[in-house]
Amino acid sequence: MTGPRFLPVALLVTTFLAPCTSAAQVEELPEHQQKPIWEAAPEKPRVTPRQDRTVLVFNTPDHLYPEKDPHAGYCVPYGSYAMRALGEKSGAYKPIVTSDLALFLPETIKRFDAIVLNNTAGPWITPSDADMERPEFHRHGADKETVEQVLRKSLLDYLARGGGLMAYHFATGANGHWPEFLELLGGRFAGHPWNEEVGIRVEEPSHPLVAAFEGKDFRLADEIYQFSSPRDRREPQDLTKLRVLLSLDKKITNMAGKWISRPEGEFAQAWIKPYGEGRVFYTGFGHRAALYRDPNVMQFYLDAIQFACGDLKAPIEPHEGAESPVR
Repeated sequence: MTGPRFLPVALLVTTFLAPCTSAAQVEELPEHQQKPIWEAAPEKPRVTPRQDRTVLVFNTPDHLYPEKDPHAGYCVPYGSYAMRALGEKSGAYKPIVTSDLALFLPETIKRFDAIVLNNTAGPWITPSDADMERPEFHRHGADKETVEQVLRKSLLDYLARGGGLMAYHFATGANGHWPEFLELLGGRFAGHPWNEEVGIRVEEPSHPLVAAFEGKDFRLADEIYQFSSPRDRREPQDLTKLRVLLSLDKKITNMAGKWISRPEGEFAQAWIKPYGEGRVFYTGFGHRAALYRDPNVMQFYLDAIQFACGDLKAPIEPHEGAESPVR
């Protein structure tokens, strides 16, 4: 193993956040699978953090995964380790990896400089029966509905006041009962017509968040998503509300797939957007294990997290806007 051994997740969370009385476990990768991910992570961050950063890397609680979920035993543990390796190796941030929903409560979420949603799935914002037995949840309300409203407001307030969110892959398929969450991310998962090599077009070659690809179009093999309106799958994604960084290059991608919706449209694959004073980044990349062993993709992820933390400054407003403030 090239890099340091990590403390168990439960110990990390308990040490960092004493009020949380329990912490969900996260599946660990074997060392031989960790090594190439560690080696692909950048040695140092693109920009020096302005202060010590702590980043919450959130996984879906186990009870929400169906028996044969394609993410739980595959991309989620790869993503968990990759997000830890990026922070530990580069020194850009301290990662706290967990699926403990208590970290989204208003008294705890404020301790993080950014949040990463690692392939989150299902209605994870809804507390479970086990959560409701914990005093930190129960003090916010006597029933799930009340506590969920507290958790929703806590996340939105955190971002509106200047927090950052970095999300990838199936994060846009979660919390379908909460349209405001999908609007926050900028789109809704509407299927994956491609699980093959596709062409990716860099929309803004000079943008700091695509520097990992040197401003050049490229090819990438992954489970590639299409997106719809957050409130209605029958409606197209509104790209005018986003600053699109990467898109599907239809000229060099198989467009004859059976499940492609609106083939005449554009298929964004990475974008950013403001939310109040905060910053939101999303990319559909994140299914295949090989991505986490790709130095360019790992640099792309690290740059996105530094952007979410507020260290890597970049134009954020949609291109349709009159102004383009840098955050």
